[in-house]
Amino acid sequence: MKYVHFLIMFTAFALLTACNLEPFEEGTNPVKPEQTYVQEESSMFIKNEQNQIFSFETNDTNFLCINGYTLWTVPNTNSNESFSPINVETVKESGRSEAGFGLVFCEQKINDKPFMLTVLINANGYYTVGKVFDGVFSHINDGWKSSNYINKGYGIKNILTVTYDPNSKNFLLKINGYEITSFTVSEQISFKNSRSGFAVVIANNESFPSKSVKVTFENKYS
Repeated sequence: MKYVHFLIMFTAFALLTACNLEPFEEGTNPVKPEQTYVQEESSMFIKNEQNQIFSFETNDTNFLCINGYTLWTVPNTNSNESFSPINVETVKESGRSEAGFGLVFCEQKINDKPFMLTVLINANGYYTVGKVFDGVFSHINDGWKSSNYINKGYGIKNILTVTYDPNSKNFLLKINGYEITSFTVSEQISFKNSRSGFAVVIANNESFPSKSVKVTFENKYS
């Protein structure tokens, strides 16, 4: 009997390792977007024409294992020569609380390769700022950081605001009206005709298909 018990435990551990699933309780570790597959999936962000809210929802098991996914869309175009401030209200309704969601902006091509900036938060009160170049995410602010200004939990609103100071060449991130961090990039980016939108991270251990990942986004222009 002891051998059978050991064999069951060993098999369970092997399955976790094979799928690259970390055996931790939910919420203890933010999902690392740099390990996910990053791809555009605009058809999955559905716009409600009446209230201008974009809704993302999926329980598709094809998105599970090995690394999870970061899915994004860029429906907005900056028609100005200068940076147009971004102000978005977002709500996570369901899915792993440690998986991020948020903004993508300044989407364009640099040296014929796709580039964009991103701000992500999660339902546990963490945020990170990063960039995606040629499909690979990297942090700008040294990884996930906790903030007391993020409203935690499901069904809770958070407002993400990004502005730009042309004198200092710094971007400023505000969450719920509070200044969180400033950041800059070394790339020579263009604001005119760059695009912006939203992103959702799908963890590799989501409870698909029984529980979906659902996040909503609403552009706030005032």
